[in-house]
Amino acid sequence: MQQPNVKTLAEAKKLVSEHNLSHAKVAVTDIDGILRGKYISKEKLTDAMENGFGFCDVILGWDCNDQLYNNSGHTGWHTGFPDALVKPIPQTCRSIPWENGTLFFSR
Repeated sequence: MQQPNVKTLAEAKKLVSEHNLSHAKVAVTDIDGILRGKYISKEKLTDAMENGFGFCDVILGWDCNDQLYNNSGHTGWHTGFPDALVKPIPQTCRSIPWENGTLFFSR
């Protein structure tokens, strides 16, 4: 699969609908610059690009070994690690060649 050149939400939605894939990968960069991702259905992805979806904000409170930082004011046991609203950015669309051309979006 050739790398997509997506510039708009409409182009991203068209690309997602044209691919015969059941899911895509979405990732958020944590506090240490590590991509933390998950797979979501392509139906959920198109909705998430418009309305967002929940992504646990624990990624803003743990290190690269998944250990909680001490005294994190943003998130932690004191907040219950709620979900943060995430909207995948259409322009970040990439193909993951080693995953059979799975589409990837980040936030």
